[in-house]
Amino acid sequence: MVDKSILIVDDDRGDRKLMQRYLSSLYPEATILEAENGEAATAHADQDVEVIFLDYLLPGVSGLDLLSSFLRCWPHSVIFIMTGQGDEEVAKSAILSGAADYIAKSTITPDALNRMIGNGLQVARMKWRIEEHQKELQQFSDVLVHDLRAPIRAIKFLSDQILEDFEAGDLDEVKREFDLMKRSVSKMSDLIERLASHINPHTEGMPEHVSAESLVEAASLALAQDISNSGAVVETNLSDVDVLCFPPDVSQLLQNLIGNSIKYRGDATPRIDISAKSVGEGVQFSISDNGIGVPKEYRARIFEPFKRLQRSSDLPGTGLGLATCAKIAKRHNGAIWCDTAVEQGTTIHFTLKMRPNMSRIQRRA
Repeated sequence: MVDKSILIVDDDRGDRKLMQRYLSSLYPEATILEAENGEAATAHADQDVEVIFLDYLLPGVSGLDLLSSFLRCWPHSVIFIMTGQGDEEVAKSAILSGAADYIAKSTITPDALNRMIGNGLQVARMKWRIEEHQKELQQFSDVLVHDLRAPIRAIKFLSDQILEDFEAGDLDEVKREFDLMKRSVSKMSDLIERLASHINPHTEGMPEHVSAESLVEAASLALAQDISNSGAVVETNLSDVDVLCFPPDVSQLLQNLIGNSIKYRGDATPRIDISAKSVGEGVQFSISDNGIGVPKEYRARIFEPFKRLQRSSDLPGTGLGLATCAKIAKRHNGAIWCDTAVEQGTTIHFTLKMRPNMSRIQRRA
């Protein structure tokens, strides 16, 4: 299903209009864009183009020559090469250059387009997921090497010191060093648990309709001790909103955000405001606090794995909490972002836009 933009690049106006008619009937929710050459196509660089049909023969340039620049401009687009006549060599060159497929204009029909786009998007999305997983694996290996090296080195050093002080009979020092070793082990354990949570968030069960209030209550209950110890005041405005979601995931998301508001509270007593409202086909949650805030230059990056602000480096954590939040929002066809207009404290919004499927959806209070 295409619900973004489709771009047709062809110098033949009649061919463009025919393609537009076919594509508009197949994908009424998509925006159909037209361009007669490469320069006119790049005028749409600010559009979220999902599918591109590119003529092989354009005035003064080959469609193959434009492929690389189009892929740089729209890296998550699927590009199909069109030509006036079939040619296996053109097809081979197109696919080797990055095109998803090739079609002769004489064979273009609505059914052929629908089949081609469906197959192309399916393959491309699988490829993007693999690339994302490869990138995450690289990040995981980097953090394992970096973050586990320090506690392992500390444990080795403390083991030698414990043996030395034990032989010297200094049991008080032995006890102190055992306490330090326990902290190092705890740090390693926390990192491993965070990695496991990020790699494999909750995957069992069915999506359910639940109240926003029940999700916030579950998160608050898990953080009851932290809320009590910090004296945090949590206010809610949930407007009897219902949410279609995987409840354990969303409770974990809320728990991470509320926990961050407490952790990065600054000197003032934490005040956390949580609201939810219906938006379009889903729900938007907003969590605001009066803490130390996030500098504007970091607000777009804090949801990347292992990204932590330098000024918070002395606080416990692995930099995976917000990345896990982003992963959960994405699993629910939603998004998460830090409000750039907020000057004091931090406000984070996230949307959940999961659509009902053929599975039976339960109702839970």
